[in-house]
Amino acid sequence: MSIEANDLRGNDPDELRRTVRKLEEDLFKHKLKKTTSQLENTMLIRHTRRDIARVNTVLAEKLRGVAIAPKPAPKAVAEAAPDAAAEPAKAKAGAPAKSAAKPAAKGKAPAKAKTTAKET
Repeated sequence: MSIEANDLRGNDPDELRRTVRKLEEDLFKHKLKKTTSQLENTMLIRHTRRDIARVNTVLAEKLRGVAIAPKPAPKAVAEAAPDAAAEPAKAKAGAPAKSAAKPAAKGKAPAKAKTTAKET
């Protein structure tokens, strides 16, 4: 039921503004129902808020004239995954080894022997 950003990118700014207005009205109705304990699915509020954010994001992109690159196909991502998994292993190989010894406790001074000096 949520709105896809790719579907919104084909719309003109006026239509996006109308969509935001309708979603805000829906959000108001959902909140009103929630306060009167009539809303059965409270996740509708979260989904509506996120849909509003999605539409506002696409609207801002259109107004700025930002071109969004299409996402790569899932097959291309799956092929790139083995290389991505090898990167952390390479980074760990060059990292300094951690010593097995425990570091000294921070903020604690070494214990001093108590001296009792009597003045006569």
